[in-house]
Amino acid sequence: MERLDPHSRARLQAQRARRDIEAGRARLDWQRCEPEGADGTKLPGCVKLYVPLDADGASAAPFGFVFRLVQNPGGSLAWSLIAFGERHPSNRQTHSVYKRAHKRLHGRYP
Repeated sequence: MERLDPHSRARLQAQRARRDIEAGRARLDWQRCEPEGADGTKLPGCVKLYVPLDADGASAAPFGFVFRLVQNPGGSLAWSLIAFGERHPSNRQTHSVYKRAHKRLHGRYP
């Protein structure tokens, strides 16, 4: 999120969502990511949350988090955040959260 202006709508909503998740105040509507997206993304085993978390349906949530399951050193499992961003940006120059997640996993954009 450091790439975003500290007062931008996207960053403020992401920070609020993170606080609500960490405090256990949010109802989390986990959704599976498409293993292979039409845009060339490959996100097998990943899940997403729409932001804001309390949006009334996916169409009301312009942003998203993408997570993958990781194993901690002690053997426990946890969801690790790999990307945040616009779900379907209108600006063709902006990479979607799904493309950003793909880059984090594969080292390049699709």
